[in-house]
Amino acid sequence: MPELPEVENVRRTMAPDLLGRTPSTVRVGLAKLVRPTPQALSAGIRGQSISQVDRHGKLLMLRMSGHGTWAIHLGMTGQVIIADRRPDAKHIHVTVGFDDGGPRLYYRDPRQFGFMAWCPDQAALDAGPLANMGPDALGIPLEVFLERVSGKGGKLKSVLLDQRVLAGVGNIYADESLHRAGLHPLVAPKDLSQAQLTALHHHLQETLAEALAKGGSSISNFVDAHGRPGTFQHAHRVYQRGGQACNECGCEIERIVVAGRSTHFCPHCQKEHF
Repeated sequence: MPELPEVENVRRTMAPDLLGRTPSTVRVGLAKLVRPTPQALSAGIRGQSISQVDRHGKLLMLRMSGHGTWAIHLGMTGQVIIADRRPDAKHIHVTVGFDDGGPRLYYRDPRQFGFMAWCPDQAALDAGPLANMGPDALGIPLEVFLERVSGKGGKLKSVLLDQRVLAGVGNIYADESLHRAGLHPLVAPKDLSQAQLTALHHHLQETLAEALAKGGSSISNFVDAHGRPGTFQHAHRVYQRGGQACNECGCEIERIVVAGRSTHFCPHCQKEHF
């Protein structure tokens, strides 16, 4: 957490508040969260306006008018908050003010797995925050999806979680997409037919789109840039529903561990052996 739908909702809610504005002050309370240094970030973004707010996978990218990109990764518990005054909350580690005196950007991260990075050019962005990221999972063409996934060994759930294969899919949306596609998390992609992988592509896109429409999933502390939680967690079919009845067949949802991650599936709807 947060995954692609959550980060995209942050992007959509922060963009109108940031586009065209020029950072003027950067205050960093925890230097280890800023790459390469707080001084580099401050020198890089001050005096340049924000011309675009993009996203790739789970990475936010604020493109600056002159040169360079201000990248933000939310990690597990990161939040970008746009507000007129400092939120009444702990763990706010970066505050960015703007020359128009309007709402500031606050970066909050209780568990400190996220980061900000200043990338002076595209080469630095590609070699740094975007290194080893595959194509974005949202809207990936079927033919590209098949090229990246089909023929791979190992467990299907592990492949979906591998950011080098697809950028943006995490634990929630891997479990939810696999259930909708009727595929067991332990099967190997190489053992699946093109029709099965095509169905997985369809259900992955469907799941991501529905999650986006509902503001993402607020399992822990996720909120968008205006502090609003998502509601897709109420539509989860299997994720964190171990021991409960499957909404499709009534069978008890099981929990196992795959690639070190809790994995939830229905043994009736998602058979391991065909």
